[in-house]
Amino acid sequence: MQRRTFLGGIAAAAVPVTGAAAAIEEMSAMERAEFHANALCDAMAEMSPDRKWRKAIDSEHSFVLVVGDARPPAVVAQE
Repeated sequence: MQRRTFLGGIAAAAVPVTGAAAAIEEMSAMERAEFHANALCDAMAEMSPDRKWRKAIDSEHSFVLVVGDARPPAVVAQE
């Protein structure tokens, strides 16, 4: 791989990340918490697709909970 090809690829890859970072910076703190909690739920669903993942954000008590509820095997088999 040539240096120019490599550097061009890095520049092209950096554009969407920069746009996403700018969008996240414009969000409120609660919107960012929701965004990241949803991302964590998505990642957990990839790791354990047999569970239904949900989140709870409690700003009064300063915690975020992500929990995977067991789903009946029949529901999992239909998906």
